[in-house]
Formats: sequence, C-alpha cells, structure tokens
Amino acid sequence: MTAWPRFHPAAADRRAVGRQWPLVWLAAGCGGGVAILAAALGLADGLTYRELLNDPADTYGFSPAGGMVSNLGLMFWSAAAAVALVAWEVLRRRGGDARLRRFFLATSLFTAVLLVDDAFLLHEQVLPEAGIGERYIKAGYLGLALVYGLVFLRELMRDGGLVLLVPAGLFFAASFVFDNPALVGMMGLLEVDFVSYVIEDGAKFVGISLWLAFVARAAVTVLASRRF
Repeated sequence: MTAWPRFHPAAADRRAVGRQWPLVWLAAGCGGGVAILAAALGLADGLTYRELLNDPADTYGFSPAGGMVSNLGLMFWSAAAAVALVAWEVLRRRGGDARLRRFFLATSLFTAVLLVDDAFLLHEQVLPEAGIGERYIKAGYLGLALVYGLVFLRELMRDGGLVLLVPAGLFFAASFVFDNPALVGMMGLLEVDFVSYVIEDGAKFVGISLWLAFVARAAVTVLASRRF
C-alpha cells in the first residue's frame, strides 16, 4: 500500500479547518462578552430581558417600518467597515502595498467608530450624560476625519474616487449643519420635524450610502487591478 500523500487535499482541508478554530473561539468569546456587557448595562438601566433582546417593533408595538432609514444606515455603515476590513486582509495575506493596507484598516476602524456612535447615540445622549459636551464630541470626530483625510489623501483621490467622496462629504456636512440648532436658527429655519429628520437624517443616510459606494469601489478597484 502506498504511503499517504504528503499534500493530500483532505489532509490539507483538515489542517486549514484546524487553523480556523482559534478564530472561531475568539469570535465566539467576543460575541459572548459583548452580549453579557450589553445585558448588564441594559438591566442597570431598568430594561427587561424582552426590551433588551427582542425586536423593538415587536416589544413596543410599532410598525416594523419604524426606524427603517436609521436601520438601513447602520447596515450600510457595517457593510462599509466589513468591505474595508476584507480588503485589508486580502492585501495583508498577499503582501500588498503597506500604505494601501493601512488605508483600508484605518477606513474600517474609522467607519466602525461612526457606526457605534450612530447605533448607540454616543454623541447625542450617552457621552453628554457622562459630562462630555456634544460640541466637543463633534469637534473630535471632525478632527479625526481631517487627520484621516490628510494622511490618506492620495488613496482617497486615486482612480476617480472623488466622484463619490465629494458628494458624500457634502451630504455629511449638510447633516452636521442641520443637526446644530444654532446654525439652523442663523439660517432662519425653524426646528421642525421636516428640518430635523427629513433633511438632517436624509442627508446623513445619502452620505452613508455614498461612503459605502466609495469604499466598495476602492476595494474592488485595488483588488481587481492585481497591482498592489
């Protein structure tokens, strides 16, 4: 009987699966840890298990369409962060350009920060209640965006990326302006629902959509070129 082939496909598959187990346990541990932390914080705020874990529409009896634009925005934030992270991992494994690796990793982390802020109302409620003024939080985000833009200006501008990036920035800027009561008052506009929600949140959602399109386009352009 011949010896077992050194590079038998089945054996290679088993070795590949075996190498994935640490990642599986890490992901499970992180997921479980986050769930436990969320439960502890939720119960500390007086939420029931149903309020904490169940779908809000089912718990509170409103239409499943309630918050649809906000939910889609969170999905788009998540998609953009995931696309950038996958691009970083592909470049890392293939020994791609170091600047491009840093660009996609920074893009993923930056998007994840905005996702968490948007999902948990950090700059609107959580951090102000902890004594950090909303204006300082917004200034911090603007500073972070400025640093990100200056460091990765070349990557942001490559291959016609500005076609999507500039409109995304304009819509984010519009959302920022209409989220500021003082600026809205200076423009002679009233803080009515149309301004506060349709214009402000609508502009933010369009900005998120364009950001996702930009990140996806950048990832596809780089990875498809095979010149990284």
